[in-house]
Parts: sequence; C-alpha cells; structure tokens
Amino acid sequence: MKIERAGKIERAGALNERALTLLAPLTRGRRAVFSLVAAAAAALLSGSALGVTFPEAALNFQPEATAADMASARALSRVFQSVAKKAEPAVVHIRQFSKVPQFQRDNFGFQRMAEAQLQETGLGSGVIVSADGYILTNNHVAQNVETLLVRLLDRRELEAKVIGRDPDTDLALLKIDANNLSYVEFADSDSVEVGEWLLAIGSPFGFSNTVTSGIVSAKGRSGIGGLQGYQDFIQTDAAVNPGNSGGPMLNLEGKIIGINSAIASRSGGYQGISFAIPSNIAKSIVESIIKTGRVTRGWLGVDLADTGMNEPNGTRRGAAPEVTVTRVMEKSPAEKAGLKQGDVVLTFRGREIDNIARLRTQIALTPPDTTVPIEIRRDGKKLTLDVKIGDQATGVAEAVGGAYARKAGLVFQTLDKDLATRSGYRNVSGVLVVSIDQMSRAASAEMEIGDIIVAINDRRVTTAEEAAEALNNADYAQGVRLSVIRKNMRGSLMLQD
Repeated sequence: MKIERAGKIERAGALNERALTLLAPLTRGRRAVFSLVAAAAAALLSGSALGVTFPEAALNFQPEATAADMASARALSRVFQSVAKKAEPAVVHIRQFSKVPQFQRDNFGFQRMAEAQLQETGLGSGVIVSADGYILTNNHVAQNVETLLVRLLDRRELEAKVIGRDPDTDLALLKIDANNLSYVEFADSDSVEVGEWLLAIGSPFGFSNTVTSGIVSAKGRSGIGGLQGYQDFIQTDAAVNPGNSGGPMLNLEGKIIGINSAIASRSGGYQGISFAIPSNIAKSIVESIIKTGRVTRGWLGVDLADTGMNEPNGTRRGAAPEVTVTRVMEKSPAEKAGLKQGDVVLTFRGREIDNIARLRTQIALTPPDTTVPIEIRRDGKKLTLDVKIGDQATGVAEAVGGAYARKAGLVFQTLDKDLATRSGYRNVSGVLVVSIDQMSRAASAEMEIGDIIVAINDRRVTTAEEAAEALNNADYAQGVRLSVIRKNMRGSLMLQD
C-alpha cells in the first residue's frame, strides 16, 4: 500500500489524458464484466450454484421503497445540497507556478541551458477561513513554488501570498487581497464520531468544486508510513484524489472538521482510504501564524519510555502498552503540575495514550498556555492532574540552559569547552543552534541545527544570552550577517525581511 499526498499531481492536461486512458479499458470491458456478474447472480438466485431450489415467489420478490424511505433519502440529500451550497463559494482552486529550466540548441547544434521560465507545475485546493482573505491549504501545495494563483467560485483569479507554512502538520496559510468573502468556520474535531456523514470539496484532477460524500472511518490515525511530521489523522472513505489537497472535509452543519491531505492507494488514485488533518489542529496553526507570525508547539518537559510492550523474544511484560515518565525537567510545566518519575500516562486531554509517538504528537499540537487534564497511574492509583502546557521553543531553551531569539526563530546554547569537545570542535567559541522555527528568518536563510554562530554583524558572541539579545534587537530590514561554522566550513548567512 502506498501513501500519496492528495495534491501530488502533474500538469492538469497530462493528468486528464492519463485519467481517460485509465478509464477507457474499464469502459471497453464493462459488458464482459457485467455479463459475468449477471451470470453469477442468476446462478445464485436460481440456487444452481448451491444445489438449492428456491420458491418462485422468492425469486420474483422485488422490494419497493416506501414513502417513508423516500422521504428519509430526500431529507439527507437536502442536507448535502445545503452544505455544498453554503461551502462551495469558500473553496478555492490553487494553481502552482515554478521556474522550469529551459534548453535550446546553439548555432553549432550543442544544447545550452537558457533562462528558466515560469510554468504551471501543479494544482491543489484550499478553503477561505476569514472574510478578509485568509486561505488554508496543505504545505505540500504551497512549498517550493514561485507563484500561487487562487481561483474563486466567481472565476476571479488572484495571486496569493504565503503567510506561513508548517511542514510538520502539512498545513499552510495563504492570503489574497480581497474582502467580504464567503468563508467556512471550524468545527470541534474532537467531538466528531466514527460513522458520521461528511462531505469533501476540492479540485480532483483539476475538476474544481467537486463534492463527494462519505463517513468518518476512524480517528487518531498515526504511524502511517511515507508521511513525515505529526500524525493524528481523521480517516474517511469519501472520494479524495490528487488535486483535493488542502480542500475541506465538512460536517453536516457545513463546518470544517478536517483538511484533506493524503490517500492510501496502490494506483495513485482513490481506493476508499483518505486522511485529513483535524480541524482543531488546523485552527490552532492558523491562529498561531496570524498572532505570532510563527507556528508554536506545546511543551510538557518530560522524558518518556514505552513500557508494557513486547520483549524481543515475543513475551509480554505487561497487560497493555503504556507510556512511563522517566524524567521530569526542573521548572517545567510537568513539574509544576506535579508529574513525577515513574508515573504512567493513561490519557491526555481525554484521549487514550498507548505509545510515545501519540503522546508527543498530542503535546506538540496543544497550543501553549492551554490547561489540559492528564490522567496518570501512580503506585497503583489513578490520578488526574491539570497541566498548563508551555511553549516548545522557550521550553527547549530553558532545558538546555540556552536562550531563544524569537525574531530570528533560533534556540541556541552557549558553546563552552565541554560542549565544543562533544561536538567535535577545538578552540572554538560561540553559540550552538539546537532548534529552528519553521518559516522563520533563520529557516529562510537555510540555517541548520548544529551550526555554530561565532559573530553577529561582525561582533563576536560567546554566550546564548548575548546572541539572543543581539538578534532580538537587530534591524532585519537592513539585514543581519551571521558568521557561521558548519562542520569543517566557515561562511556567513544573511537574515533579512
């Protein structure tokens, strides 16, 4: 089984031709298939396949829908129509444009590289989440492109600006210059139940504003191979195909419960299993980018271990998989809430915890300063603690005894003699980069974790606090030059707006 991003798509024309090619054999062979199915059905109905003879009345039985059946079906159909009518004006078609290298032959017949040209390289979907033009889509729709053009239902096409991206959740926030737009509100994805009806709207294979329906097949899907970052997906059987990426998954009230992101498929197209990012995660990312200009992550301040799992020889150590706290960091949210080494985490925010990956994802995707309940088992007794989640960036800085330069998007620690020796350096002083915010000035400058900053605007820095103060007070409009050591190389990077 292969996991495909729902927006992994070639140019619209090529894909349309390919789709028709794939459908053609099914169309030509349809009569033969139907004949085989009809023959098998006739054999079963007549009883010949089972050696059983059925009464003639049973063979001629043809159930008819009652008036109540029809009324119920029409009522559901009206609900679908209402959701589609309400949401369609807020669903957009996104075209990607990138610079593509061009080649031409010179007068001697040799092939030479010419100037790259801007060409359409892909497409996806998005949903307007505010009247003033904020649009939510997938990160893989918005990354590595020169230009994004957004087409509205009224056929207007506007250029979109990328406000923020979060590769770890595969979400991106765009902005278009427009007002008084139709938009869709977020629902509470935690309240969604398996079996609920839902609708998906997007541009599969370039067919904009396509509406499909299905149900919630599962919640909390994680550990899906082929996908990176945090995983906490809603699974559905609604038809989602390449081009649906970034489009909304809606409940019967017409509110967003998820953002379509990926499909599980052997063919590259719809096979009944697709995944959406829950709306609560999407909403927190949107609010974080708009409020702070960056993506904030939750932080608890603990080290964890999977316990109760299978031994290497296959025997069980415990009755069920568990997650145990192995260390509580000083002055962390966990310590302030009363968590202790040896506590077994049973639930986080009311959700059962059975592995480290799920708990870490839940912590990271909880907005900082949110107070949440954690159910634990200590000395055989169950306890519920309320913990105020911290900010991951500042928390990591405190944990390593370093500092956080918010304006640059960097966490670093002082490179003392012991740390320099462990990092493989001699006679080097400066600060070691230990974390980089997504979509920050540092990320845009292609700074890497493990880089050593030895000077800022040609002034040497020797402590994390000194570097943080310099970067937080710097004038990024003029540009900030960092002298950097990366492995065995020295160079400089420019941070600027």
